[in-house]
Amino acid sequence: MAGNDPGAALRKGAVDSEDVARRVHWLTLYTSVPMGQQTYETSIQQAILDLAEPGWDFRAASVGSGRSAATYRVPHRVLDHPIGARAVGTITGLGSDLVHRFDLRVPGPQRPHVLTLHDLPPARFPDEGRLPDWCMRPLRDDVEVICPSEFAAHEVRELLSAQRVSVIPYGVRPSFQQPAPLDASALRGLGITRPFFVHAAGVTRRKNLEGLASAWELVAPALTDHELVLLGPPSGRREELFGHLPRVVLAGKIELDRVGRVMAAAEAVVVPSIYEGFGLPTLEGMAVGTPVIAVDRGATPEVADGNALMTEPDGAAIAEAMRAVGRREIDRDDLVRRGLDRAATFAWDKAARAHLDVYRKVLG
Repeated sequence: MAGNDPGAALRKGAVDSEDVARRVHWLTLYTSVPMGQQTYETSIQQAILDLAEPGWDFRAASVGSGRSAATYRVPHRVLDHPIGARAVGTITGLGSDLVHRFDLRVPGPQRPHVLTLHDLPPARFPDEGRLPDWCMRPLRDDVEVICPSEFAAHEVRELLSAQRVSVIPYGVRPSFQQPAPLDASALRGLGITRPFFVHAAGVTRRKNLEGLASAWELVAPALTDHELVLLGPPSGRREELFGHLPRVVLAGKIELDRVGRVMAAAEAVVVPSIYEGFGLPTLEGMAVGTPVIAVDRGATPEVADGNALMTEPDGAAIAEAMRAVGRREIDRDDLVRRGLDRAATFAWDKAARAHLDVYRKVLG
């Protein structure tokens, strides 16, 4: 079942003795196309390693289908079956003092362990994939769940009857900490030639692209010198919703560390999503020093904490906020300053220390 995953190398903190090192297995769900969740996983794992706390020994591994490049390659029919999943959880936990699984679909051991859950969109939206039936059973009482927000914690308690939940917010990647805005020449290379609003997220229903498309249709005639820029890989939904609208730039997928520089050059970052367990684009927009327009749903208001331009999810409300930014009807400098101050309260090293506290609690 085990495979060769180059990302599954042994990772150690500073240890005085191999005999006293507490062995932690980090288990992720393998994906060939990294998304926001994978950004979180690599960021928090690296932050924990950077602490170099003595007495810890970390190993990262992934679980995936039989044809993937995962460390543990398992047929879907095995992972989908509760007995098969239990066996996988037992095997992947061998040789560890503690297992930390980063996805509900990764089976866990039948003993105390840690589980990170960002949110549960498959339980709320039909286009967010499916979960094996065993995933939606009440969690064991000895599973310590880590969530990035109180909203996500509420979801986990309601949908999975979680008894032990710790809230640990994300941090901010260095490339999103007030980066230099992309210059005019580089922007032209992406097809951007005017002042612009930017959206950098997925295309599923909860991302509320319908609301954004409706908003742009309403506000574009009033902001004729502005463009709407959509970042992300080619998508039929983007083409369908925005292809007929004026001055929409489908800039495609760009390197993550370059996204912050595009955001920094924008008039505003627009986050129309109606369901987020955290919502990194809101935090990233504030961190780069650009006003954020965000929908007042999910964990977004928790992250923004009054330091973004909050709106209802319908097109008219989003358009009103975009118009206010585009016409300079708001105090932009004040919004930027407050956003930067808010973003500065989120840090990966703080999150890493909180994770180690959870590990210690579970290990006793």
